[in-house]
Amino acid sequence: MDRWLINAPRWLLVAALVYAPWAYGSTRPEAAALLAWILAAATLVWGAVCVLRRATPAVPPVALICVLALAGLGWFMVGNARYDYEGLSHQFIPRTQWIPGAAGSLHRAFSLDAVLQVCALFGGFCVVCDMARFAEWRKRLLLTVAITGTSIATLGLLQKLTGATAIFWGSEDMGRTFFATYRYHANAGAFLNLAWPVVAGFVMLTFLHRAGRWEKGLWVTALVLCLAGVLVNTSRASGALGILLGMFWFAWAGWQVAHGRLPGVSPGVAAVTALLLLLLIGSVAALAGLDGSFHRWSRFGSEVSEQNPRLLATQVCLGMVPKAGWLGFGAGTFPTTFPYFTERFGTQMRGVWLNAHQDYLQTVIEWGYLGAVVWAVLVFGGIGYSVRRVFRHRSSISASARVTHLALLLALLSVLLHALFDFPLQIPSLQLYVATFLGLLWGSRAWLRPPRTGHLGRHRGDSHRPQRAARPAASVSTVSA
Repeated sequence: MDRWLINAPRWLLVAALVYAPWAYGSTRPEAAALLAWILAAATLVWGAVCVLRRATPAVPPVALICVLALAGLGWFMVGNARYDYEGLSHQFIPRTQWIPGAAGSLHRAFSLDAVLQVCALFGGFCVVCDMARFAEWRKRLLLTVAITGTSIATLGLLQKLTGATAIFWGSEDMGRTFFATYRYHANAGAFLNLAWPVVAGFVMLTFLHRAGRWEKGLWVTALVLCLAGVLVNTSRASGALGILLGMFWFAWAGWQVAHGRLPGVSPGVAAVTALLLLLLIGSVAALAGLDGSFHRWSRFGSEVSEQNPRLLATQVCLGMVPKAGWLGFGAGTFPTTFPYFTERFGTQMRGVWLNAHQDYLQTVIEWGYLGAVVWAVLVFGGIGYSVRRVFRHRSSISASARVTHLALLLALLSVLLHALFDFPLQIPSLQLYVATFLGLLWGSRAWLRPPRTGHLGRHRGDSHRPQRAARPAASVSTVSA
């Protein structure tokens, strides 16, 4: 089979990683739709290749069961929808159900759009699980994440430096909370917190493998830009998480160096590099402007009260959960259902709430208890599976694999913590990056393992070139990051 056809879905996935954040975070309907089409095309081509080659899809059974269960639940709720909703008259319009009286979406149109996007995302996740088998494609995925994240951070810093009121190429007033291509600063901050751990991983790998000065300089610069962007961005949640996880990263790296687990990196070099990084990050952040972040933090004490809208919204959501039941109100129905549970708060709950600012409660409301459990298995199961492999092979896993694994874990931890008080998991571009990282973790059997001693030809791609002898373990592990 032609190599270009085999690699087509993989390159589409790489293109989606670049497109998603630059297309205004894929938050606009047309951008989200195009992203879904790209992922759907990648999935269909990948599926066709698997059929033509009579190859079993390289998706772990547990993950595949979760994906199929959630897709099935979503489509059942759409097909058995109890209502559609007329926005102008604010009325629920009854529909004929497949199973009268059974659970079904309360807003069929919204659920249909949401399920289509989720299924496209699941397809991308499966493609990544397959790509995780090949070292060169793992490296391409992570390079794309790192370079794209750095470019978004650079754009945001330039906007702050110039005092821009909108994206440079647009005339639309983005308000005071935009950063880079994201209208809402918290989403931009969540994206940067997904990207900078991967960049930090590449920084560490350049020292591990004694890369040239220019390569070290480029990756150090990229990390400085990403972390400075996290600090300058006025989102308090993303800033606090960035600092917290950054401290953990530096502490972990120092501990690894002190115990000789990162060969090639001396304690002196590590200490000097860390100090230089901190000075550069602080200098760039101060130059770009930290006044907005300081001003937001100065208001934090006055905003923490029982009348805070987000705390009130959480109370509303807690009241919605029992009503949602085992199957929920339907994917994407939160904006429709939320207003009908806010009456007891009167004018305290003003405005239109498209998201709950608490992703876990919103998931239970839309997908029910059953759906939330399956989502939890898919997300936390991938993390647990990879951690279990690290502990099982802790004495033989390469330093490069440990660095890569930590980068993925920190990136996911940042967004999972952020989801406690915001809605990063409702943003298509962030969903794609989370799905990509989870796909790499679910596919970690290919790279979180002892070094191979045989031939690598069939593991390095799908070409029919003759097999080549295995390189030293350190060299093989380098490209896994």
